[in-house]
Amino acid sequence: MKQNTNLRQLCQILMLTIVFASVESFSTSLAGCKNTCGHVKVPFPFGISNSSIPNQGPCFLEEKFELTCENDTKLVWGNLQVSNISIIVGQVEVWFFVSSYCDSKNNYYSTLETDGFSISRKENKFLTVGCDSYGYLNSVYNQETYSTGCLTRCNGNRKRIENGTCSGIGCCQVDIPPMMRNISIQAFDFDNSTERAGCSNSFVVKNGFYNFNVSHLDKFPHTELPLILDWSVGSKNCKASKGEDDYACKKNSDCVDVKNIGFGYQCKCKKGYEGNPYHPDGCKDVDECKTSNHTCISQDHCRDMDGSYECFCPKGQYGNGTLAGGCHKRDVITMVVI
Repeated sequence: MKQNTNLRQLCQILMLTIVFASVESFSTSLAGCKNTCGHVKVPFPFGISNSSIPNQGPCFLEEKFELTCENDTKLVWGNLQVSNISIIVGQVEVWFFVSSYCDSKNNYYSTLETDGFSISRKENKFLTVGCDSYGYLNSVYNQETYSTGCLTRCNGNRKRIENGTCSGIGCCQVDIPPMMRNISIQAFDFDNSTERAGCSNSFVVKNGFYNFNVSHLDKFPHTELPLILDWSVGSKNCKASKGEDDYACKKNSDCVDVKNIGFGYQCKCKKGYEGNPYHPDGCKDVDECKTSNHTCISQDHCRDMDGSYECFCPKGQYGNGTLAGGCHKRDVITMVVI
């Protein structure tokens, strides 16, 4: 059974990686650094160990971006498996543990030191699954503690619970509060419960990944589930960081302040450019003429420019060469000399 569970998790990771790769096809690591681990690309500012080039230094920008590659197949951040890294939206996907409570002697609660990252409030939900169960999501930052949670009852209605729903009967869910980091998750059951069959389970999970099934009340099938972390570089905003030696945004990129994390900034390629804005080489010009991202009549009427493009008409025609304006043949006037 354990082998089947591991195989199912591997298939899930591969599917997530394929979907992600179709959206973000580039990955630029530093020279002499490992570009992939297993099926996961490792773009700078993330990196694995040091460059193979002498005196090149580490492959990552800051310690919080340091990863390890186990057996060339498993990418790990701390003790968590990494299945996706996005430099476009500034997020990383990791597999985090499910907290469970079965009885006073058999319970497990999970903790995560986010080290400058935060739990994405837009991309995740907090859930508790069980009958007569409740769970807490706690966060500690700057000596302040705050929590959220939910409870679920079955009230003798297990036969009426619909698969795929999470509305408070057998399964409950709540949104993630902003800027949650350094989290702990706890699951409990109500004292003297007469309906609890399996364990109470609480977890943070990526939106759309978990699908509740009534059978999960008796035996929960997951020990880990994917969640999304938001990340930024540095500890200051764009205004304070520009001009400093460690400013991370390179050629043809813009600096963007991040409100969802609370500190630091992210880098984005300027319009008309693509690639890795954190890499020393910066962002590269997009040849719009070779894609469908232009408004010219055709590729033959398109001229690529640095960061942009222009449409034109061939010799002997007039117009702007766009789909809207088009090109038109010039009228030929024949002059007769008497």
